[in-house]
Amino acid sequence: MSRTTAAIAASATAFALLLTGCDDDSAAATDAPASTTTTFQIDASKAGMFVVSYRNAFPKLAEGRDDAAVASVLNQSCADIKSGKSEADTIAAIAKAASNGATTATTEEATAVYQMSKLMC
Repeated sequence: MSRTTAAIAASATAFALLLTGCDDDSAAATDAPASTTTTFQIDASKAGMFVVSYRNAFPKLAEGRDDAAVASVLNQSCADIKSGKSEADTIAAIAKAASNGATTATTEEATAVYQMSKLMC
């Protein structure tokens, strides 16, 4: 029951962000020098809202992580989404990135993070 509530809370936050409008940060991502690893930098205000939502929705996954580590989950997710990676591959990558030591992110949690990321990117 608590996972469903957390997913609803995370989705509601993402929906609220969608209603406030999204900036197209793709120009900033394309101006970056080419490298073997795709990097994407999300707007700081969106990253901050993601961190707060993530910490509230997934306290065990966020435990012991600083804000930059939590925001990196969003940045990597957005990079995967923008590069055209499939939904299943992106969710699998999120599950790895979101896992915290012995606490492994479930598919439901990774899917909720994917949905939030998709709206914020």
